[in-house]
Amino acid sequence: MKILIIEPPAVSIFGNQRIFGGNGSNKSDFRKPPLDLMMMSGYMRKEGFDNDLLDANASRRSIDDIKEVIKNKIPDVIFFSTSTCTIYKDLLVAKVAKEVNSSIVTVAVGTHVMALPHDTFAESEYLDVIVYSSEWEETSLNVLKNISDLKNARGIYLRKTSGEIIKTDIQAPVSDLDMLGFPAHDKLERDIYGDPTSKRSPKSIVMGQKACINNCSFCCQPAFFGAPVLRKRSVEHFLEELKWVQDLGFQEVMFNDATLTADLEWAALLFEGMIRNKIDLTWNCSTRAERVNPEILKLMKKAGCHTIALGMESVDSTVLKNIRKNIHPEQIREAVSLIRKNGMNTVLFCVVGFPGETRKSIEKTISFLKTIDSTFITLGIAVPAPGTDFFRHIEENNYLLTRDWSRYDPMKRPVFSYPELSADEILYYSTYGLRQFYLRPRYIFNRVIAIRNMSDVSKNFNNFVGFMKRYVIHSRT
Repeated sequence: MKILIIEPPAVSIFGNQRIFGGNGSNKSDFRKPPLDLMMMSGYMRKEGFDNDLLDANASRRSIDDIKEVIKNKIPDVIFFSTSTCTIYKDLLVAKVAKEVNSSIVTVAVGTHVMALPHDTFAESEYLDVIVYSSEWEETSLNVLKNISDLKNARGIYLRKTSGEIIKTDIQAPVSDLDMLGFPAHDKLERDIYGDPTSKRSPKSIVMGQKACINNCSFCCQPAFFGAPVLRKRSVEHFLEELKWVQDLGFQEVMFNDATLTADLEWAALLFEGMIRNKIDLTWNCSTRAERVNPEILKLMKKAGCHTIALGMESVDSTVLKNIRKNIHPEQIREAVSLIRKNGMNTVLFCVVGFPGETRKSIEKTISFLKTIDSTFITLGIAVPAPGTDFFRHIEENNYLLTRDWSRYDPMKRPVFSYPELSADEILYYSTYGLRQFYLRPRYIFNRVIAIRNMSDVSKNFNNFVGFMKRYVIHSRT
């Protein structure tokens, strides 16, 4: 059986996010390996199903390029990822596949199709299967094992030849993540990935845990992947993967865990293992402000960490309560200070436009950001992803302006408007806040004096050019 796994082409010139519910165009020169597809590919291979993996997003291939690949390989099955704002273009993968050979089985994965399976089938006559289970690896294997009679494959919606859509039995969660094997790091082009925080290349991506310990109303993790029930790989298994990644020639990784230090004991064992095994990888990660302390930060730094991202969203108490963020601004301030004191950079993920937002609350958040020493921030526009509580709130209160999914991008004008805060105002504040933060003389001065070598010069120049293209030259309408 020939199997082809595809990350579809980018819709934006900046590339797109699709991984595990990611959505929107990238904010800068950011090319992230498709970890969800890599995990599917690696598990299939482990179970005896060889496959090809193609990332058309990061490699900037077109849909015509995809069609040529399909013509050359003539696969029996194609799996492809989707996201809300790219769904119309993503479904072209199924179309060109059927144009090449109508017998190719086309399978879509992603949180958008999980939330709206019937709408998606109606959108594309060329789509055969939608994975609704959050266990994408096991469900994709079910498809392959039952390819001759797909109604026996657990965790999918299936379009029968009659046109009838059926939902098969649910796929139980995988309790032992070690059984999934390693993501297919060796199947992608090595030298095309990186982001503004990267220190070295080539760079890959890893993950040691599934789900998240929080239950934010806007996030796809609790809506689709079972948060706050956290499942962890064994430290030993994870270390073996990191050794393999290093042996493949990678010099840096991104930890894709929603909260890498959710379990401080597990995290400490991981970092100690990296140090003990002399794993020479630099890396960045995400966590929550209350899940860092001086002891764990010292271990992280020694194990190769250079950048830690924290979810802040807002500093307004009403907004934070409405989105169930369970964080206090002073925890953010303290965490940023601790991280910087331990010699690492910080990224703060901030968003404008959540329920309860006002002009005053946005201005308060922007003012707060200017008082702390974060290396980077993001200030995207809230996107109500289908299937989340945030989407239901926006829809039920008649705040929604459009169901044109291509508009559901945090870099574009909001798809909703509040009586007290318009879509245009939210868009304005997003760009205004970023300019206020990044174009401060003090910030620019601190970036300049932090330069240590020509690599830093190149990185800072590229980041500045990317910022100007994204927030000054290009329109965000």
